[in-house]
Amino acid sequence: MMNKFKSFAVCLFSLTVFSSPTLLLAQSRQDCYVVRADGSKMKGKDLTADEKGNLLLEVDDKLKMPFRVGSYKYGFIPKPKEVVALEKLFDEKNYDGVIKTASAVFGKYKYLGWSNVIASMEAEAYLAQDKTNEARKVISAAARIGGEYREKLNGSIVKLYIADKDFDKAEAILKAQLRTADDQLAAQAFCLLGELAEARDDKKQAVLEYLKVLMLFDGKSVSETRASAKSRALKLMREMKDPRIDKIAAYE
Repeated sequence: MMNKFKSFAVCLFSLTVFSSPTLLLAQSRQDCYVVRADGSKMKGKDLTADEKGNLLLEVDDKLKMPFRVGSYKYGFIPKPKEVVALEKLFDEKNYDGVIKTASAVFGKYKYLGWSNVIASMEAEAYLAQDKTNEARKVISAAARIGGEYREKLNGSIVKLYIADKDFDKAEAILKAQLRTADDQLAAQAFCLLGELAEARDDKKQAVLEYLKVLMLFDGKSVSETRASAKSRALKLMREMKDPRIDKIAAYE
């Protein structure tokens, strides 16, 4: 990472003058498990939840363990097909489709580890349609429930603050996120700092933030964030008629 920072420092200087979770973590999330109140994890072969949030973990063919609401942080099952379908709608920018189906999917899997992912997509679908009040309600409901991928919901919270022009709160969250040692979280933070700069109508700063994502991070875990950052940077560079656009377009 240090070599990337050195290389980036040189690139950042030239731009300024001109312009004046790892694979192991992903694997660990594929089992059924319950995270107890003390943070310990119990794995099993199947996990179900009732409508109140009480869980039943099938540890093996002989043992089933109940977890009452309040005795655990959250449960988790492998990604359900309904969440996969919702992600497809979101990636296709079919926001009406996301909004139409997300609530039912959330109700089914909110206690099984997917509350943050589902709510993030629904909230951002509302934000894409300038429906901030609806997005706020979705985020508020999810924030009360534990689950994996909290960074997804945090990103949506930042986007809601940006939509509300509450830039200081958005920036505070992102600066805190940058203090983590997690590349995925840091890359997301730089990308959102770019969106924040765009909202402040500072295109040059936005481009710099997006280029940080491209030049400081690589790997599968940040590929989606890098693609988004590159697309946003190129769009702004075209608008500014920046002559370095071909160089950035060719950057892998």
